[in-house]
Amino acid sequence: MSLGAIVEAVIACRDVGASAAFHARAFGLDVLADDGKEALLGVEGVDTGRIRLVPGADAPDPQLWDVGPRLLGMYSRDLARTTRLIDEAGGRSREIVTYPYGAASLTEAVALGADGVWWTLPQAGAGHRPSPALERDPGRLHGELHTAVIVPRDHDAALAFFTAGGGLKVLFDGEMSGPPFDRMTGMPADASLRLSFLVSADQAPARLEIMSFTGVDAADLSDRPLGMRRVVFAADDPVAMAAELERHGGERLGELLLRGPAGLEIQLTGGA
Repeated sequence: MSLGAIVEAVIACRDVGASAAFHARAFGLDVLADDGKEALLGVEGVDTGRIRLVPGADAPDPQLWDVGPRLLGMYSRDLARTTRLIDEAGGRSREIVTYPYGAASLTEAVALGADGVWWTLPQAGAGHRPSPALERDPGRLHGELHTAVIVPRDHDAALAFFTAGGGLKVLFDGEMSGPPFDRMTGMPADASLRLSFLVSADQAPARLEIMSFTGVDAADLSDRPLGMRRVVFAADDPVAMAAELERHGGERLGELLLRGPAGLEIQLTGGA
């Protein structure tokens, strides 16, 4: 039993309309539904990796390394163009860097978007994880949402929650430091970050990442009423998965809703 694809991430917004305009302009996402209070954005015809925008309370923007649900990720085929679009839409992109990744290398940028949501933006390439949006449209600039990233108080405890409880598999777990990461994240030169990539057993086209930092002054913003608050995961048996996550430390908020590490709300739905 394993968590499956990320169906959607829920972002609490200062202004839902303004946030929808940012995400459409910066990432080319389609507005799939809008009832005047909430908006659902994604890629038409792709039923995973969507973003739901809901009203939230105002709060200062966080540092990337502050504890809480902190980043969302999206592939780009052209990072220079992506960062330009983000900046033109009102976000703040950081430097594009290339760094060693196993036997290969990865080119990536980080940007602060609307409502204090940080974005991780890897360059799409032959080895990227599945992305239905990119695979169906060779001319598309961005994929659908492919990653949700939390920054927990206890990295190992969060890892155990999602592997032992959620059935996710560790694709990569390592520590990163040095000039490329300092420039990409803005962390101090003597700081480092640990990153764990988790994937479902069937390599569903979305994943969870756990990131933690040493050598930074981090605030605990796990209860911040703005920004990413919830991730909706597909599950073959949502009721059984909810029970398993609760058994591994999740706080039950509803029949298929729990609070997990870093304050992340986890909602379960039938397989996508």
